[in-house]
Amino acid sequence: MQHQYVDLLIDALLDEGFSLEEARKLIKLQEEYEEKKASEITYRHLFVRWLVEQGRLSDW
Repeated sequence: MQHQYVDLLIDALLDEGFSLEEARKLIKLQEEYEEKKASEITYRHLFVRWLVEQGRLSDW
């Protein structure tokens, strides 16, 4: 994430009553979730491509 965006997120979380450490942990958790979600999409695309190549799925 961009530094300026992270600073805004931290400010918003501090305003909601989170400590600085809690805010940083939440942001890290969000980043890890987004990375995992992106890799899952990639794996799905690879699986669908394999299904098409094997003739088990068509794009008619």
